[in-house]
Amino acid sequence: MLLSGRNTVSSGAAQRIWGTKRDFRLFLSHKSEVKNETGALKERLEAFGVSCFVAHVDIRPTKEWQAEIESALASMDGFVALLTDKFHESDWTDQEVGFAFARGVPIAAVRLERDPYGFIGKFQGLTATWENCALELAKILIKHDRMFAAYVRALRGCPNWNTGNLLGDVLPAIEHLTNSQIDDLIAAFNETTELRGCFSFNGKNPHFFGGGLVPHLNRLGSKKFSLNDSGLIEERNASGT
Repeated sequence: MLLSGRNTVSSGAAQRIWGTKRDFRLFLSHKSEVKNETGALKERLEAFGVSCFVAHVDIRPTKEWQAEIESALASMDGFVALLTDKFHESDWTDQEVGFAFARGVPIAAVRLERDPYGFIGKFQGLTATWENCALELAKILIKHDRMFAAYVRALRGCPNWNTGNLLGDVLPAIEHLTNSQIDDLIAAFNETTELRGCFSFNGKNPHFFGGGLVPHLNRLGSKKFSLNDSGLIEERNASGT
């Protein structure tokens, strides 16, 4: 399984590990000393459409822990190494990194207290704090289609303006979108009242929150869009109106 990279996890096991939502599945590799901080990071990432596996939080006492970790590694969509000072001293973290490389999933190394080394040394580490780590990881992961789809679902389920403004902080990190993905963003905005009411998406407080979703749509595609009198996004016609 390690060498083939094929997912051999049953649907029941995957549902037990990741839940029933179609979130982006992210394995958080960490030392036990920071299990509380990692658990808090897991909760913050949920707002962006990310479901995380944290070994010291998610393994149930009735489950054989090594098998559960292997199942999580075999069914994850992405992998994060949380590089605290003693990360390398664990018996398992380096093996988890190797598993992620064999799977070929997106990998991020977060430089919390030390630089990347070994297999992940070829990547520039993401410098972050525990407080801003969730947002910085979302900005990296959004470049992958599976994460983008999970992000759009998170937009549709946006519970309030504060969460919406946080989700909007990811928009500048999006580098390219297909026409279909642009349509998905527009539909999420037009159909979600909470998104239309938050400044990072409607652009009504540009000094603090930027110009909103429309400038990003115009940056990322050939079509041009604007807000109509009802506050909905629509395509501009050839004359620019």
